[in-house]
Amino acid sequence: MIDLSIDGVSAASTRIFMAAGVPRDMAEQLTTWLVNSNLSGHPSHGLQRVTEYVRQIEDGTMDPAARPEILVETETTVVLDGQAGPGHFAADRLTRELASKCQTSRIAMGGIVNGRHIGRLGEWGELAVDLGVLLYISLGSASGSMAATFGAAEGRLGTNPIAFGAPGQDGDSFVMDFATSAAAEGKIRVARDSGKSVPDSWIRDSEGRPTTDPNDFYDGGTMLTFGEHKGSAIAIMTTLFSVVMASAAEDIGEGASVFAFAIDPNAFGRGEEARALIQHQLNRVRSAAPAEGFNDVQVPGDFERRSRAALGEGPLQLPEPTWEGMLQAADRVEVPRAQIEALALA
Repeated sequence: MIDLSIDGVSAASTRIFMAAGVPRDMAEQLTTWLVNSNLSGHPSHGLQRVTEYVRQIEDGTMDPAARPEILVETETTVVLDGQAGPGHFAADRLTRELASKCQTSRIAMGGIVNGRHIGRLGEWGELAVDLGVLLYISLGSASGSMAATFGAAEGRLGTNPIAFGAPGQDGDSFVMDFATSAAAEGKIRVARDSGKSVPDSWIRDSEGRPTTDPNDFYDGGTMLTFGEHKGSAIAIMTTLFSVVMASAAEDIGEGASVFAFAIDPNAFGRGEEARALIQHQLNRVRSAAPAEGFNDVQVPGDFERRSRAALGEGPLQLPEPTWEGMLQAADRVEVPRAQIEALALA
C-alpha cells in the first residue's frame, strides 16, 4: 500500500484529468467524488477509476468536456442525455432536478441515457438526503454480459447497482448502495490489485466453475447475481427500469441507462411525522442486541459515515497497482510522473 496526502493525490488526479481534456471545474469535482468514495470505504469506485476514465477518453467512448442536457421533461419527469460525458455529472444533476421537482409535485421520476459510469450510487443517495428527499436510483443495461442470472451459465446482465436514501432527523439517514451482482466489479478489481482472493460465491471462471481467484473473472469468467433467484430477479428488474428510460431516446449510445424516482417526505402533508418515523425505525434497528462477533448493529450508511470520520485526516492508502495505474495514466496524457509524485507524496 502507498500512503498519500489527500490534498496531494486530489491535486494529482485533477492534473491528470485536465491533461486528458476535462475542464478544470469538472476535473476538480470529479476528483472530489472519487476521493470521497475512497474515504467512504469503497475504493472500488474511487481513484482506481482515474486510469479507466483516461482510457475511455483516449479511445473516444467518453467525451471529457461533455455536460448533461435535458432530453425530455414534464412537471414530474426528466430524462437527461449524458452526452457520453463523465457520468457523475449526469447523476448529480438528475438527483438535484428530481429533488427540485418534489418541492411542487411531491414525487418525481426520471433517468439518464447515453451516460457513462456514475460512480458510487450511494453518493446520490447521500445527496438526496441532504436535499431532503427519499431517492431510489438504479442502473442497468439491456446488453450487459458480466453477470449471469440464476441458473444461467452465461452473462446477460451488468452489475446493475441499486441505491436508496431516506432522511431521518438531525442529520441521520438510511443510505443503502449495492450491486445486484454478488459484488461490484470494482471490488473484484481491488481484490486483484491487492493480491487477495474473493468468496467462491462471487465469480465463475471461463469454464463455469466457482473460483476465488479474481484474475479468473478477467480471463473470460462471469459474475453471479446475489441472493440466488431473489437477487437475480431484482437484477433483472433494474434492467427493465432502465429499458423504460432508454425508450426516451432514439439513440441511447453506449453504456447503461439510469432510472430514479424521488419522494418528498411531506408527500401526504405530514413531513415532520414521516421523518420522525424514519428516525424511529433507524433507532429501533440499532437498538437490537448485537449477534456474536458484532460490537453493535448498524443501518446502511453507518459504515460510510464511520469510514469518512476515521480517514478524514489521511493519509489515503492506495494499492500499489492503483497508484501505478495513475502514474501510467499521467504518462499517457504527457504529465511527468515526477510531477504527479511530487503532488501526491507531499
